[in-house]
Amino acid sequence: MAEQGQPANYPLRQQSAEGQFSVRGLPPRVHLDRVYMNGLHTLLPFWITNDTAHELVVELETTGALKVQEQNANWSAVGAAQREAYVDVAPAVADGEVTMACSATIQREYSEVFNQLGGIASVKLAAHETAELVLLFVVDAADADGGDGQRYEYETFRGHVQVRAGADTYVVTLRASACRTVLEMDPPTSRIYVDDCVTGRTYERVLRVRNASAIGLDWTMTVVETTDSASLSSLQLLDSDMQPLSGGHLGARSDTQVLVRYTAQAAGEFLCRFLVENSNDPANARYWVFRARASQRQKPRRVELLSDADISFGDCTSGVWYSRDIRFKNVSDTAVVMRFRVEGNTAGLTMKSAVRADGTDPGASDVPALAEALTPRRASLADDGGSEGLAATDDIASEGGSAELSSRATAADDGAAGGSGAGGEAGRRLAARGRAVHGHKAALFDELLIKAGAVRTMTLALMGNPISGASVSAGQFARQSFTLFCEASTATGAQPTPTPTPPGMAAERSAERLSVPCTANMCTPFVRVTPALLEFGSVDVGTLKSLWLRVENLAQVEATVQCKLDSKVITCTRVPITIAPLQSASVRVDIYPRRINARYRKQIIVRNMHNRHNDNVVEVRSIHVDRRRVAYHNLFYHTLVPNNEQNFVDFGAVPLNTRSLRRVNLHNVCRCPLSIEVAADAADAGAFAAYVRVRLRDSAGRLTDAARHVARRLPLLERQAAMHSNIERFKERTAGEAEARPPGSPSPPRRARAALALASDDDRLALPPDMFIDKSIERGHVCLSPFVRTRHKSTLPPSLAYLDVAPAASNAAGSTSDYKHVVRIREHRDADSHPAGALLLTLPRAEAGATPDTGGDDEAVAGVIGRAEQILDEIIDRLDMVPQTLFASPEAEDAYVRRQVDLHKYIDLLEESGYLRPARRVRLAALGTEPIIVMLRPAGAADRAGQRFDGNLYFRLVDRPGDLATYADKAHGTAFGSTDQLPVRRFLVQASLLHSELEIGQKSINVGNMQVDEPSRKYLVVQNRSETPLMYAIRKTGSIASGDIRFADNRYGVVRGFDSRKVGFVFTPSLNGVYNEQISIANVLNAHGSKRAALKAVVRRPTKFYIQSLHLDFGEVEAGRRPSGDAQVLAIKNMTAKARRLVVRPQAAGGGD
Repeated sequence: MAEQGQPANYPLRQQSAEGQFSVRGLPPRVHLDRVYMNGLHTLLPFWITNDTAHELVVELETTGALKVQEQNANWSAVGAAQREAYVDVAPAVADGEVTMACSATIQREYSEVFNQLGGIASVKLAAHETAELVLLFVVDAADADGGDGQRYEYETFRGHVQVRAGADTYVVTLRASACRTVLEMDPPTSRIYVDDCVTGRTYERVLRVRNASAIGLDWTMTVVETTDSASLSSLQLLDSDMQPLSGGHLGARSDTQVLVRYTAQAAGEFLCRFLVENSNDPANARYWVFRARASQRQKPRRVELLSDADISFGDCTSGVWYSRDIRFKNVSDTAVVMRFRVEGNTAGLTMKSAVRADGTDPGASDVPALAEALTPRRASLADDGGSEGLAATDDIASEGGSAELSSRATAADDGAAGGSGAGGEAGRRLAARGRAVHGHKAALFDELLIKAGAVRTMTLALMGNPISGASVSAGQFARQSFTLFCEASTATGAQPTPTPTPPGMAAERSAERLSVPCTANMCTPFVRVTPALLEFGSVDVGTLKSLWLRVENLAQVEATVQCKLDSKVITCTRVPITIAPLQSASVRVDIYPRRINARYRKQIIVRNMHNRHNDNVVEVRSIHVDRRRVAYHNLFYHTLVPNNEQNFVDFGAVPLNTRSLRRVNLHNVCRCPLSIEVAADAADAGAFAAYVRVRLRDSAGRLTDAARHVARRLPLLERQAAMHSNIERFKERTAGEAEARPPGSPSPPRRARAALALASDDDRLALPPDMFIDKSIERGHVCLSPFVRTRHKSTLPPSLAYLDVAPAASNAAGSTSDYKHVVRIREHRDADSHPAGALLLTLPRAEAGATPDTGGDDEAVAGVIGRAEQILDEIIDRLDMVPQTLFASPEAEDAYVRRQVDLHKYIDLLEESGYLRPARRVRLAALGTEPIIVMLRPAGAADRAGQRFDGNLYFRLVDRPGDLATYADKAHGTAFGSTDQLPVRRFLVQASLLHSELEIGQKSINVGNMQVDEPSRKYLVVQNRSETPLMYAIRKTGSIASGDIRFADNRYGVVRGFDSRKVGFVFTPSLNGVYNEQISIANVLNAHGSKRAALKAVVRRPTKFYIQSLHLDFGEVEAGRRPSGDAQVLAIKNMTAKARRLVVRPQAAGGGD
C-alpha cells in the first residue's frame, strides 16, 4: 500500500544500516536511464522516514552533478495521476542495480528557474515523520566517462548520495546514461526552391527530418514567417500516408519523410519560413525556407544545372579553404550571360569564386584562381530582391547577410603547377590562392558568358574566419546556410535563331533564375597548452634536461599546431603536429646549456595554424651552472651550425631509410692549433656518423696521398654511376626528335646534340652535367677536363676558366696540335718511378722554347677536390627530406625529382671515393675552421614514424695550447691550467622520423594478344600511403625489349600525402613472341620501398592478307551445270605496306583441283 503522495510503482523502502531511518524511491544502486543532455535538470523524488521514537537529524552529502532540494515548485505542481506515470522502474538485475527512467514529457513543463535554487545539507525529522525530497541531476560533459566527440551516443555519468544520521548511514550509487539529441534535415541546406513554375500546376519536393542520436526525440514544425498569408493554403506538408504533418516522435537513428506539395495560385514570388524544433532540446532547432516564383506561361530554359542542386561543404575548419564545382550548360541557341549573387548567413565567411576556361576538367591539382573576397552585409526585406531577405537566416541566433561577387574582371596569367591528383575531389582544401595550374586559365569575374551548347564550370570556395575564444560557439560546429542566385540573360549582341514569340512573353524572358542552396558546418579549432611556465631550475652546463608540454584540442575538429622559438639552448619539435578532436598531444622540450647564466628566460610560441588568435606563449626559466667545467670548451673552440653558435643540430623531418647531411663547423678561437677527438653515439647503431673532408695539402703545402686517391677515384666512380638526370633526358630528347623528324631527313650534328645535353637553366646552382654519350661531351665534363685532352683556354666554358690551361699553338694550316705533353699524377715517391696505376694528365703542348708547366698535377687534383666541395655544398643546401609539391610546370617537377635522385647518388660517390672519411681526430689550425659532416640514416619499420631521434656527438680536447694563461674560476676559486683535463663535451643530434611508403595499383599488366608495331596505351597507378609527399622514379631494365615502352611524361614526379597519380605509357612491340618486361618504380626517399610491375603480352606477326569471308554458298547445284544463282565474291585485302601477288587455287574436298 503506497503512502500518500508516493507513487505505487516505486520499490519497497530500504532500511539504513542500523535501522534508524528508511529510504523509499532511491535504491542503493540506481541506473538513471534515458537522460537528455540538454542542460536542464532531471528530477527524481524520494522519501526519508524516521523509524525511531525521537527526533532525528539526517545529513545529506552528494557528489558529481547531484543536489537535493526539500521543496521544488516543479515537482509540487505535478498531479497525482502524472506522478504515477512519472518514473518507469525496471526490475533489478543480478547485481542489484535498478533501472529508472523519468518522463521527458512531464519534465518539459518544468521551469528551470526553480531547479537552479540551491540544495540542502540536512533535514530534521520528528518521530515517525516522512519527508519528501527531490534529487536533481544535471548533465556536465566534463564528468563523462566516455562517448564520441559529437555526443550523439550515450555517455555515462556517476555520482553518490550519502544519507547519514549519526553513525547510521545509507549510501546510494547512481549511474546515469545521458545522450544529446540531434535533429538534422535532408537536404542539409534546408532550402527548397521552385524556380519558374507555372500557375495552376502542382509541384512536389521531398524533405526528410532525421534523428541522428541514440535516443528518441519529439519534434514540431511551425510557420514562422510568410510573404503572403492568403497563399499559405497552397503549400501542404504531408507524411508518407498523405496526412497533414506538423511534428511527431522519432526513434533513435530514425527519420521521417515530409512531402512538400505546392500549387501555384498567382504569378509572382511566394516565400515561407518554417521552424523545425527539437522538443527535447530547445537549442537544437532548424529553419527551412520554401521559395517559389510563378508565371502565367511555361518558359523554355536557357541554362541547365548539371551539378548537384544542393551544395554541402560538410564539416569545415576555420582558416582552411574548401571548394565545390558548379557546372552550367547553355541549352538555348544563343549565348547567355550569367550573373551571380550570394544571400544568406555569410557572417564570418570569406568567399571566392573562379571560372575555368573551356575544355578544362576539374582535378585535385587544378586549383583555379579565385576572385576577391566577398564583403558580407546584413540582409533585410529592404535589400535587393525584396522578400528574398526573409530567407537570409535559417539557423537560430544567426545574422543574415548579402554579398555581391567582385565586379572586377581580369584574366589571370598563364601558369602551371605540378603535383599529384587522382581526380577532382569535392571539398578539397585549396592549396594556393590566385594560381593557374597546368596552363588552365582562371579569371576573376562577376558575370559568366556561356556560348550556345557549351558547358562551363564555376568553382565556389569559402573559408571560415576564426572566432575568438570568448564566443559561446568556440570549438563547436556552427551551421551556416546561404544561397547562390544565378540569373541568366541573353548576351548583348547575340543573334538568336528567329522563333515566333507569343505576345507578352518578351518581358518574362528577360532573366531566368537558378537557385543553388549551400550549407557548411564551420568550427574554429582551439587548443590549450599546459603548463604556461616551464621551470627547469638549476641545470648544469653540458647536461640535457627535458620537460613536457601538453597541448589539448578543445574543438570538435582536428587542430594543427607548430612550436616556434629562437634559441641556441632550447630545442623542441618544429614539425606541425595534428591533434584529433578533443584529444591531446605531448611535446618534449629539451634544454642544453652551453654557458653559465644565472637568469635564463625564453619564450616558446605554440601556434594554432588555423586560428592565429589562439596562439599560446609558454615561458621557460632556468639557472645555468657549471659544476663540471664543461663551459671551458668555449675558451678554445666554438661549434657553429651553420654560422650560429649552438650545442645541437636539428635535422627536422627525416624519412626512414634515407640519408640526410648537416654541416657542423668547429672554429678555433686560439692562435695555435688544436686537436679534437670526435665520437658518435646513438641508440641505433649505425644510425648516424660524423665525417670530415679529405685534406688537399699537408702542413708543408704538399698534396696529400688521400687527395690524390680522391682525384683518381671520384671521376671514375661518377662515370660509372651513369647519372640519369642528364643522360636519360638526352636519350629521351633524341628519341623524340627521331620520331618527329621526317623520313629521310639528316640527323642533327653530333656537336648540336652535345650542346643540347649540356644545356642548363642555372649554371651556378646546377650540378655539372654527367653525360658520357660521346667524346665531345666527355671532354666538356668539369670533373674529367683536367684529365683529358684540353682545348684552347678561350674555348673553355666559364665553369672551367679556373683551370688556367696554357694556350695551344696552331700550325700554318690553322689546325691545332694540342695534345703533345703528358704529365702523370704520382704518389710522393721517387720522381723517376711511375706507378702502374698512375692516371695520365694530358696538357696542351707548350710553345717552342718554353719550359713545361709541372704545376698541372696540383691543378688537376685541386680541380677534382674543388668539384667535390661543390657537390657537397649542393647536397647540404638542396637535398630535401620533405619534397615540395608545387611546381611551375611538369618539366620543372621532372627536373626537380631527377636532381634529388642525383644528390642521393652523389652521397655514395663522395663516401666511396674517400672524400668523406670517418671523423676520429680533427686538427684545427690557428683561428681556423674545420667542418664536420654529420650523416643521419635512421633505419626501421613504419611503426617508428612519428618518433623522435636522439643522438650525441662527443668532443674531447686532446691537446691545448701550453702557453694559455691561467684562467681563474671565480665559482670554484681554483686555477685552470694546461695540465687539467676537461670533461667530454656533448653535442646533441635530433630529428623527427617520418615514413614514406609507395604502392602501385597493379603489379601485373597483361596486354593480351597483339601484333608487332601495334600500339597499346596503359598506365601505372603510383599510390602514396603516407602523409609525407612521395618522390618516385620509374625506370626500365635497359634491355632491347624495354625500348618498346615509352613514357610520355610524369616519369619522375611527386605524389602528395595519401594521394595517387596515373602515369601513362605506350607499348609498341617491335618483335614477336612472349613479352615479359619489368618496370621498376623506385621510392626516392626509401630505397627499401621500391616496387616492380610486370608488363606481359603475346606478340604475333602481322597478317599479310585478310579474307573477308571464308564461306562461299552457291546453293543447290545440279551436276554438270553452272549455278543458277548469283556469283559469289571472294574479297581479299592486302594487310602490308607493299604490293603482293596472291595465287588463288580452287581445291575440291577430296583433295583434287
